[in-house]
Amino acid sequence: MSVPSPAFPPERDADVLVVGAGPAGLHAAFYAAWRGLSVTLLDARHEPGGQLTALYPDRRVYDVPGLPAAPAADVIAGLVRQLDGLNVQWHLHTLARTLEPDGEGWRVGATTPDGPRTFRAGAVILAAGLGALLPREARVPGADTHPDVRTDVPDAAELAGRHVLVVGGVPQATRAALELAQAGAQVTLTHRRAGFRGSPADLGALEDAGRSGQLKLLAPATLTTLTPTSASLTVDGQPHDVKADTVLILNGYLPDLTPVQGWPLDWQGEYVPDGVGSRTALPGVFVAGDLAASGQDFKLISVGLAQAAVAANHAAHHVRPDLRVRPGHSSEKRLS
Repeated sequence: MSVPSPAFPPERDADVLVVGAGPAGLHAAFYAAWRGLSVTLLDARHEPGGQLTALYPDRRVYDVPGLPAAPAADVIAGLVRQLDGLNVQWHLHTLARTLEPDGEGWRVGATTPDGPRTFRAGAVILAAGLGALLPREARVPGADTHPDVRTDVPDAAELAGRHVLVVGGVPQATRAALELAQAGAQVTLTHRRAGFRGSPADLGALEDAGRSGQLKLLAPATLTTLTPTSASLTVDGQPHDVKADTVLILNGYLPDLTPVQGWPLDWQGEYVPDGVGSRTALPGVFVAGDLAASGQDFKLISVGLAQAAVAANHAAHHVRPDLRVRPGHSSEKRLS
């Protein structure tokens, strides 16, 4: 499939901007890019997948078409692979906040690791699910005295050579501990319960790493307090101190819609009303997935994927009126 020349002014970042890299957002990005458009994809987290990656990557999902009993992480991996070779720019750790008209398109203001940034596009697809998944606050005595307490997964290479305490039983804690140890950090992983969560491969690797001494496992254990250089835990009823240059407290994530609820979309509670073609009250702004009012309480991946395809194809026609809304059958096309 040939990629046509851009139909947007050169100062714009892309034809279509997608907010949210969960299943609906990933599929919307695929369909828009597959139609030959350039796509910018924003997500507040450091990795794609939305709830599937943040909350239950190790659990099996049974209602994704064609993927019976697939681990949630595998569902996301497949949606990401489908973007290979397409004109999609990723911007993770990027929280969309504002929406303003920009001629015949839109400007989306966002917070990035490097500060505020504005993204410009001809159309916007809002696929933010239940909201930006933001890490839970660290509530540990002494956290305000320690120089480096974090609540989200960092770049492992950044912490090479440091003593890192990872606290949590969620799959992200397991993966973070493994990645940090492989990057050269001296890692202690602890949780108040005896077991950790993760994929079978990650749990097997964690067991091997603990057995070989590549990292240290302390579970069940309770983190009682932090000092500027260490952490105090209770293990089997006994006090135990761990050197900690960096403390990662990974207690999962909470959804937050407030960054985008100021957008003038005639919100109905946590839903955005959508009409034919997944259109919202604003021209060139579309909605798909759990946010779309048309889905009502059917917060299903299969529903979100269908809405994403509809939104993306109508967005393609909005940006490029020469493109028909209906994409035709994929079996009759090919990527080139």
